[in-house]
Amino acid sequence: MVVKPFGPLATLIALALAACTTSAMPTTTTADQSVSPPESIGTTTTIVPWIPPMHPIQVEGTGFVDTRTDDPFVPRGANYLTRVAVGSGYEDRTLSPAVFDPARTARDFIGLEERGYNTIRVFLDSCSSGSDCIGNQDGSGLNPNYLDTIVEFMQLAKTHGIFIVFTSNDLPDQGGYWEISDEDNVEGVFPGYRNSHYLTASGEHAAETYWNDLLDGLIERRAPLDVVLAWSAVNEQWMFKNEPPLSLTSGEVTTKTGTYDMADPESKRQMVIDATRSYFAAFAEVVRQHDPHGITTSGFFAPQFPNPTGIGGDWYVDTAPLVEDSALDFFDFHAYPGDDISLAQIAENFGMPADKPVIMGEYGAFIARYPDIDNAAVNLQRWVAESCQPGFVGWLYWEFAPADLSVGDATWALTADSGFLLDQLAPINQTDPCVPTLENPNLAVGAVATASNSLDGEPPAAAVDGDPNTQWGAGAAPTQWIEIDLGEAADIGEIRLFVAQFPGGLTRHLIDVDGERVWAFENDTSDGDVLVFRPVSPIHGQVIRITTISSPSWVAWKEIEILAP
Repeated sequence: MVVKPFGPLATLIALALAACTTSAMPTTTTADQSVSPPESIGTTTTIVPWIPPMHPIQVEGTGFVDTRTDDPFVPRGANYLTRVAVGSGYEDRTLSPAVFDPARTARDFIGLEERGYNTIRVFLDSCSSGSDCIGNQDGSGLNPNYLDTIVEFMQLAKTHGIFIVFTSNDLPDQGGYWEISDEDNVEGVFPGYRNSHYLTASGEHAAETYWNDLLDGLIERRAPLDVVLAWSAVNEQWMFKNEPPLSLTSGEVTTKTGTYDMADPESKRQMVIDATRSYFAAFAEVVRQHDPHGITTSGFFAPQFPNPTGIGGDWYVDTAPLVEDSALDFFDFHAYPGDDISLAQIAENFGMPADKPVIMGEYGAFIARYPDIDNAAVNLQRWVAESCQPGFVGWLYWEFAPADLSVGDATWALTADSGFLLDQLAPINQTDPCVPTLENPNLAVGAVATASNSLDGEPPAAAVDGDPNTQWGAGAAPTQWIEIDLGEAADIGEIRLFVAQFPGGLTRHLIDVDGERVWAFENDTSDGDVLVFRPVSPIHGQVIRITTISSPSWVAWKEIEILAP
């Protein structure tokens, strides 16, 4: 059974009663029991009431301010995860008492502090099941040992000047919270667990119960709440668009906030917005009751409209109405370079607020998209700088430590390659995140490109846009060529060709620089391969032509990089 929530006042009363209990001294006696103790012997404890801490970082307009100095505060840091093999996959167990390593954590925080980083984002409850996860296995609320570890983690962060965004990934699998959430679920109407959780009163009550238990537990332990930059309701808020009631096209549906017509798209949209606003209001109220000076947020990936995108797959999210009206103090929007729409389009889909801050709580360079870490660093700086224009005011990289490549979202971690990105993105080396400091070693980016043939939507320029997720496609079999004019002669130390090819098989290619043949080669290639030509000594030239004379598929290149020596 779930531990019932109780407020801060009840917590203080309980603590006061426990502390005021007098422990009587043992009676001193002689053999004939003739000596009695003094009447007033005992101990007295002075009660020091818990006072909600003042959080030094506060929201001011569309940004943050450090109230200790009145200086602007720009959140810059990383998502801090400790992935552990669990079953056939991996799970973040950063705060599990069985995994938490205070010495390693302290070293990591020192490294961040020395480079000028100030914020980490941490998942409270991604340890989903087991004796060392946040929820008790018997369904009785939260694991006290896990709460102890959270407090120790907070104390380390405070010691090293690192603020924390604590986010919930979902309700804990253990502890009894999902049982509460499911009480109002009607099978066939809300079968998607996320749909039920956000649309029903019991789902909202489950979240209130969880956050009550969590914050009560931290207050009982005198946790340094002032190290918390923000409490985040959920890592990424979404519902299933292909599950009822979102998938319905007729009939009426009654949720915790009213009755809605599923034949009317606007009514259906209003259903989601009303429910989400209600959920965030309930969450924010619990936070305010426990931590009156704390600030609240939630994470989101980009909605799929008005600019169509594959981001999120079959998940539905709608942020623009929340931007206009919600209880959240700021927004945490997630955006990665190399998606199928531009950053400007992503920002348009979010509906950037005019009166509240927005941070990019997740951004990073996926290894599959950017196989070269040097190029990744350049593109990451460009991405952050570009995001300043629509109004992002903070950036947390995904992620701090390397994940196993079998993880589908493996990025170049900050600490990969001896901390290459940790240094390249460090505030002490790039004081203004809106101004890139790295020069792109790829001479081809933005160069003039022409080709023998092109498909609609796959122009030659797509092969030199710095994004390996776009491509030039000839739309025809060999022989086909693409030509890149650098604008002026330059020294060329390497040429990389990112293969776009299906089916795989033997291909033959030629490379000419200013009309002179420099390389003829053949390879058994397939989609995603990278062909590298590195001359013995740099080649000086301006116009580079790559000709494909044999291939089992139409000719295409995802990206062509021409690198300076």
